Amino acid sequence: MTGWQKVDKEIAEATYGSVWKAYNEDGNLPEDGIRLVIEEAKKAAKVDRQVSVSDVADLSILREAQRELGIKGK
Repeated sequence: MTGWQKVDKEIAEATYGSVWKAYNEDGNLPEDGIRLVIEEAKKAAKVDRQVSVSDVADLSILREAQRELGIKGK
């Protein structure tokens, strides 16, 4: 993460520490997980405005691929 995102080790660890909670055990990315990451990021950045999932992520491609593969999102 430090290499491809070009961030220092502390920021990479903090990012990983908050983002891993967004995923289910099967690797699926549910919307409530994204909301959790959004809320944590808002607190860290001291942002008060509403931020929707659609403001930060387009899950349509993931959902389409899951449908084609017969994978049910949780």
